[in-house]
Amino acid sequence: MRAIRNEPVALRIALTVWIVYTLHFASDIARETYLAMSLGKSASFRVDEYIGLHPDLFEMEGRGAHINNNPGASFLGAVPYALARPLIEVFFALEPELREPKPPTVYDDPRPNRNPFLNAVRERGLDIELGLVAVSIHAGLMVPLGVAAALLVFFHFRRTLRDERIATWLALLYAFGTPIFFRSAFLNQNVLIAHAVLLAWILIAPLASSPHETVTEADQHRRLAWAGSLLGFAILCDYSGAPLALAFGLWVLWMGWWRGGPAQGFGWALRFALGALPPIALLFFYQWRSFGNPWLPAQVYMPDTRYSTTGWNGFFWPSPELLWRNLFDPRFGLFAFAPVLAAALAAPFVARANGPNRQQLALIFGASAALYLFISSVQFAYLQWNSGVRYIVPAVPLLFMATVPVLLRMPRRAMLTLVAFTVAISWSVAMTRASVTEGLAWVFLRGPELPWLTVLRKTAGGYAPFLEDGASPIMLFAFTGVLLGILWSGVRRREHAE
Repeated sequence: MRAIRNEPVALRIALTVWIVYTLHFASDIARETYLAMSLGKSASFRVDEYIGLHPDLFEMEGRGAHINNNPGASFLGAVPYALARPLIEVFFALEPELREPKPPTVYDDPRPNRNPFLNAVRERGLDIELGLVAVSIHAGLMVPLGVAAALLVFFHFRRTLRDERIATWLALLYAFGTPIFFRSAFLNQNVLIAHAVLLAWILIAPLASSPHETVTEADQHRRLAWAGSLLGFAILCDYSGAPLALAFGLWVLWMGWWRGGPAQGFGWALRFALGALPPIALLFFYQWRSFGNPWLPAQVYMPDTRYSTTGWNGFFWPSPELLWRNLFDPRFGLFAFAPVLAAALAAPFVARANGPNRQQLALIFGASAALYLFISSVQFAYLQWNSGVRYIVPAVPLLFMATVPVLLRMPRRAMLTLVAFTVAISWSVAMTRASVTEGLAWVFLRGPELPWLTVLRKTAGGYAPFLEDGASPIMLFAFTGVLLGILWSGVRRREHAE
């Protein structure tokens, strides 16, 4: 906030995203949450204490329990949890009975795993603690990173479009009209990769700019190293970061070769690779300490499941069905959740004044296609029906960059209609955590929801009996609307005064 206190528009964007993202907190507990807790409590990679609470926790003989994924998101999530842990311990010292085992209760939800999970954590006395951990990670990691992403978009487009008003609306559209909103409600590696991709794009896209916009050689080297580190971090979070890192690396090699010949091409690629090395080395270290082999991923050691028996531990040729569903399925398709991003497909045919040039579009579509083919080869993508758009979220910042020039060239009425429809979908699914069709139907027929309030209502018998007859967030939305109205009008008055 210190860096933007003299930027009234940026401050308005930051506070708006902070308030709205906080309001839409979801209490979902991901597999990465358990490793974050183990790291925050005892700096351990093992999650023995939580085995049986999530299907992606598994035991290895002689090595304990681990999560079935890469640890990057957990490494980040452990930081706000460790900082909040002293306060959490004070809370339990004042209310020790909340850590005691509790009798079974009812989770009024049609999804079959919700009720067994709730009663399992109640039986172990972990229910309240898990809720507090989720709050600390959301408030200390997911919301601040969501704010930072919106500000990056704002400053990027203010510089490239030279129009602060348009940059403001594009930043808000990115924050509230894309799946970044939906996936920022709790700890999630896919949106963390998306944040890394956004910053990596902003760092290295100028390497393909016209000569008068080129950066100095020293700055080029720094940008390449940092972009490599960000894509290496993406792999540390999830192996779906690998096709993105490969696409970025090949683009860097090509751009360097195109700009300065083979020596510069290989030099740029080497700096990018050296930047990626530390987080990848950390991943290998984690795999060695956890599984005894630095080279093989957690999926190799996970007991067989329905989808892991196809291909190599669930990785097979791209499935035509997944190729379709990952884009259009109302339960997890990217263009179903964010129709506005489909406009990116028209970017190569639109005049690109102040938009991505041909070289930058090559990176956008090359990296997005690499990710798309990869996730359409992962059989576990079929499970997204239960959690919404997920695997393809890291492509969102790239496609958004290609979408912007198309939006700016569309007829105003068509553009506003598309944006309004997209924001309606995005807000509905963020409120209900449901599919696009279910979310829209619920909100427009029954009224708005808030994820955490919905959970309290569905578990009212065990936690909030006064909510058994229902709970409406209307007053919370009204208060938030007034607060944001004051914030925006106040900034406008200051701008006019200046």
